[in-house]
Amino acid sequence: YMKIPLAIASALLLGGVLTACGGSDGGIGGSGSSYCKDIKAAKATFGDIDSGDTASIGDAFATFHKLAGEAPGAIKADWKTLEGAITTVENALSDAGIKLSDFDKLQSGEMPEGVDPTTLPGLASEFQKLSSADFEKASKSIETHAKYVCKVDLNAK
Repeated sequence: YMKIPLAIASALLLGGVLTACGGSDGGIGGSGSSYCKDIKAAKATFGDIDSGDTASIGDAFATFHKLAGEAPGAIKADWKTLEGAITTVENALSDAGIKLSDFDKLQSGEMPEGVDPTTLPGLASEFQKLSSADFEKASKSIETHAKYVCKVDLNAK
């Protein structure tokens, strides 16, 4: 069961390494835009996940949705790609009876109450969407935008 939270954390970290900026300057965004400010703030959340803090996964999901909603035109489609994959994973977890608050239990090998263990293997295919070519391409675009427009290096520790 430990592979599931780690897969999510890895995917979210990958996604976190792919964040961007927004504003009204032709859809490019600028380092002072609210989108860029939110990307800078989000970097800490994604860093928590990188360090194995599964309690931050819920915050990371919420942050993904927020950033997707405010992304500038230059990377709006990339954010929609990431958000679609994250939503698919959220739905799969919900269908399996797994709450984000269950990740600590899963990581320690416990089966949370109400979770059907037979649904866990099927989650793997949903998690694979977080490493698809489209997801990785979108992530890279967002990461590049964050670095050069927002002045945020999402890969830096």
